[in-house]
Amino acid sequence: MLKNKRKPGQFVRAPKKPSKNAEDVPAEDHSDQERPTTSSDDGFDEPKPTPAKKEQAPATKPKKNKFKQKDENVKPPTLEEMKELRDTQNLFHSNLFRLQVKEMLEELQLKPKYTDFIDNWLESFTAFTRQLKDGLLERTHLEVPLNLASKPTNFVFSKPTREPYLIGAASTGTLLGPKIVVDVALEMPKESLHKDDYLNLRYDQKRALYLTYVTERMKESPIYAQDQFSFNYYANNPLKPVLELTPAAKQVTKHLQVRLFITAPLSSFKPGRFVPWNNNIRPSFFGDEWDEEEPLPSTQHYNANVLFDLTLSENQAYLEKAFKGKRNFQDGLLLLKVWLRQRGLDIGFSGFGAHILAAFIVYLNSQRILHQSSSSYQVARTVWNQLANTDWTKGISLSPAAIQTEELSKLAAHYDVCFMDFTGQLNLCANVPLYLYQRVREEAKLAVELLNDMKLNSFPLIFMQKCPLYSRVDNILKITNYSCINQMLMLHSKPRSKYDYAKYGYPQLLQLLTELLQKGLAERVHSILPLETPCTAWPVESKAPVIGKHIQLGLVLQPEHAYEVLNKGPAANEDPEGAAEFRRFWGEKSNLRRFQDGSITEAVVWGTAQDAPAKKRLIVRQIVLHLLEHHLQLESKDVQYIAAELDQVYSLTPWFKVNKLKTKIPLDQDTDAEALSPHVIRCYDELARQLHGLNDLPLDIVSISGTSPVFRYCEPQPVLPQARMAEKFILASHVQRVVIQLGQSGKWPNELEALRAIKLAFLIEIGEKLEAQCHLKWLLCVDGLLVLKQGYCFLIQLAHTKELALLKKVVNERGITTYEDNPDSRLLERQHYILPKVSGALHSLHQSHSAFGPTVLVAKRWLATQLLDEGLWPEMATELLVAHLFQQRCAPQAIEAPQTGFIRFLQLLAHSDFNCDLFLLNFNNSWKEQQIADLEHSFRSDRQSYPPLAVATCYDMQHAGRLWTSDESPSPLVLGHVTRLARHSLEIIETSIMSKDLRFVRPAQLFRASNEGYDLVIQLKPELVPNTLSYELGSPFVSFSQPNYHLPPAGADYLARIVRDLRSAYSNFAAFFYNPHGGKELAIVWRPPSVFAPKPFQVTEAQACAPCGNGNVQVHKETLIEDFKLILKDFYLRFATPEELKREQHEHQKPKRYFNASQQKEESSPKPKKQKVQKDTKKEAPPKKKRLIKSSALKALN
Repeated sequence: MLKNKRKPGQFVRAPKKPSKNAEDVPAEDHSDQERPTTSSDDGFDEPKPTPAKKEQAPATKPKKNKFKQKDENVKPPTLEEMKELRDTQNLFHSNLFRLQVKEMLEELQLKPKYTDFIDNWLESFTAFTRQLKDGLLERTHLEVPLNLASKPTNFVFSKPTREPYLIGAASTGTLLGPKIVVDVALEMPKESLHKDDYLNLRYDQKRALYLTYVTERMKESPIYAQDQFSFNYYANNPLKPVLELTPAAKQVTKHLQVRLFITAPLSSFKPGRFVPWNNNIRPSFFGDEWDEEEPLPSTQHYNANVLFDLTLSENQAYLEKAFKGKRNFQDGLLLLKVWLRQRGLDIGFSGFGAHILAAFIVYLNSQRILHQSSSSYQVARTVWNQLANTDWTKGISLSPAAIQTEELSKLAAHYDVCFMDFTGQLNLCANVPLYLYQRVREEAKLAVELLNDMKLNSFPLIFMQKCPLYSRVDNILKITNYSCINQMLMLHSKPRSKYDYAKYGYPQLLQLLTELLQKGLAERVHSILPLETPCTAWPVESKAPVIGKHIQLGLVLQPEHAYEVLNKGPAANEDPEGAAEFRRFWGEKSNLRRFQDGSITEAVVWGTAQDAPAKKRLIVRQIVLHLLEHHLQLESKDVQYIAAELDQVYSLTPWFKVNKLKTKIPLDQDTDAEALSPHVIRCYDELARQLHGLNDLPLDIVSISGTSPVFRYCEPQPVLPQARMAEKFILASHVQRVVIQLGQSGKWPNELEALRAIKLAFLIEIGEKLEAQCHLKWLLCVDGLLVLKQGYCFLIQLAHTKELALLKKVVNERGITTYEDNPDSRLLERQHYILPKVSGALHSLHQSHSAFGPTVLVAKRWLATQLLDEGLWPEMATELLVAHLFQQRCAPQAIEAPQTGFIRFLQLLAHSDFNCDLFLLNFNNSWKEQQIADLEHSFRSDRQSYPPLAVATCYDMQHAGRLWTSDESPSPLVLGHVTRLARHSLEIIETSIMSKDLRFVRPAQLFRASNEGYDLVIQLKPELVPNTLSYELGSPFVSFSQPNYHLPPAGADYLARIVRDLRSAYSNFAAFFYNPHGGKELAIVWRPPSVFAPKPFQVTEAQACAPCGNGNVQVHKETLIEDFKLILKDFYLRFATPEELKREQHEHQKPKRYFNASQQKEESSPKPKKQKVQKDTKKEAPPKKKRLIKSSALKALN
């Protein structure tokens, strides 16, 4: 890719060299190239490269004929081709990016059938409006789509004097799918309005009645008899009802919708009626009293709401003139729309709509910042650049008549953001809050930075990656209690806000909460963003729904200050008024405190500096809930604050009591894996100092590296200091690996076995000196030296480069020595040389981004609970994918909450194209541009040699992309399975977050696998499989059993070894799944039926086969089950199907009711027959416990 960035011209100018295109452009992207129909000799794409090669062949004989031949066959580039070449050289970093943009724009173009239908529909609707007649609207079968206390009566309908016309994207030629929405405006005549209709929502009432009358006439017309009619609120604005009509035409009914707006001419009212400082809703309209001596409050937002209709015709004509016939502006706006929609910034009442971007393009053109001949890419890039670097809070204007600075400042003073329209009267950003506008600016700045980064292909990050707003915030506040909302609006909303927004609750709540949280959180929060969902349409016969009675806010935290435990106020003696205000704001939480510098000030303490990281992440939650209770009288039960809801999955299980451990390390019962990791790291650091201080070693210790996940805060199971010596064994649930490198010496032997023997002697020497000098217990094992220290078990291994060279050494038949990679050498190189570097880089990443470690913990726990172990999905792949998220600049701010990091991890799994994506981790920018380009080129050109999931780090050397994953781990089937699981989990999370009726998802809904889809379940003996120390959320197959926390011998994972043996022997017949974090079941999925079909006998394929006649053999599942029993031996308890386990759970686990428990007992006692049946069943089944009863269907297998 980066070769194109330096010399983009060679890929465009050379039509005779299609191979260079193939180097940098994937095969699937060749559809982006121009069709040969426009030019038979296109400079960008050669349609027939093979004949060209044949024609060049004779050109090699005489040199003089070479140029003659070339001149005869190659035409000079056309003007369009030269322009494309210049744009690629000057604007795009690579030819690939230009091809991707071009292909996307081609796909976004509207098909002719839609444009023809829109023209025909508008023509028929125009004819329909001509047939409308004036009349009095007395009674209607439809409900007026407006919620007002006073119902309007005696509305006189006047026939429209102007033909309906297209507005919005349909007018500018920038309609965007997949659901094409065509906006049509129908203008009310001036005669329908009275001069005083600007007051007290009269205009809005008449507008809604006019829409109702037109809708009723349309339903009566046979032309629209088959169409579907519904009302909706435009941009979640209850004063802007629109008609949504879905045509019945088969060719467009699934993808097209017509939306009818009712507008009014600008001359309907006097020009000064709707200036921002005027009041058009009197307090008496809502039954309020107002002091006549005080000026009436301004209603700038309501005025802008009416001006939107009045100025629509003039603004639309201006935009249509600017966009008409200018394909570059239209395509540029389409690119911006895709960018805006992918980020969800254009949704709802406070959304930053696409019409603002269209007006901004016209504004830049009028300011001569955009030229008429600018390409679509230049249009989008210029808009992003100007958005990032201009400040709209002071006001900008699209009006041709220059507005003076004083007047513009006066207009801007009434709004957070000010962008005046063509008429100079309407603020296009009237409803856009300041925080959302700042977010748009940050996203625009990020887009420019991605475009300028020459080390990555920014196209998928800008246009293809869906980034809903809820996944860009760290904490979420939800208030959905109807009575609480009404209480806040009644007691705490200012009267000015009520009149300004015409009593619409949502913007009042947004303003109230934003001001309160902004003052209370101050530097702790970077931005407070509204999370809105589009309003749902309702049938025209139904009453209009009441909206705006719930609110959701997303908080983006500031990492430098979010977790501070102290809010320090002003000194009482220096600023008594400020101290009093501080006490009033914080209430009883504020106390007078003396600090080490001698100052005595008011302060609020939220915790201690020694608190666990998980507890510190809840400080913002604690502050928000206190502010809501103190200022708005909202109790914590009435609100939902979503933060750290998933941290429970890596916390210590309550079944294990830490007070029974004999250790000097201070431990709390409510601790978790993240808080326990520093204890292990401190113990490791002390062990490293002791190793460095050992005396009389033959060679000095050069470096010591910890490679276990706990050293990079990525161990999801709590590591407790419970390892101990038991006779000749060390019992430990976790073993921490440590790699030691010794100093150089020329005395190492040249034989592999001899070298390993000397390494063993070194380890024994180290163990003896540790015992003699440091009083540490040790034990030698196959993998290295086990050392016991402070209740933790460490496995020390020696690394020497000569061992790696000897593993690679190969002597052929001629006696020539070569060095070739093999699985053993790659494994040793990864464990001893590459993993220590990567582990150090991930440790540094956690130090700079504190949410990295906990995000990995949640991700690993999720994969484990989905029955995916190390053999199906490597844990290192999870760590590197999460690290890729933290390194990738896909959001303006880094991830600060593990929950948000986990959501983005699910998005990565759900939406990535693993066949085309190579995940690169360039730690410390160690990779050069050319190295990245070469690796990406190798990945695209030789994709088959890479595993299905390709992850590469800058330390992988020649193994980049092939080191951390393999063809079997994960396999394409497992990768597809994980993708589906991630999509399903995302649906559950998004539904729970954005729904006003649901609470956030419980961990058990995500962290418990489904019991569907498995063919056989092997229950293991619970006393032989120790439980995980992490919080358990249950098994998908059986109920909870008595937990078992026995310590196994250090490094012994019997279940993992058995599953590894089963997979190596029977992976062609079945797939094996289990939970590596204490799972007590082994789930099996049989391969497709074709594997078990009869086949001719072959000696190499006779495993698990039995004769079935005609010289054929067949694999029998019963035989395989017997083999499984033989391998598992005394490890298994029973074999059953998921259906049988489910049925037994229903039979033996009936819910108990405390109020009738005694009654049930009395009723069950006088029934001897039922007891007799139970006794008989016990005789039939040898186990005494009901959960151990074997099903009759599987007895035949024994």
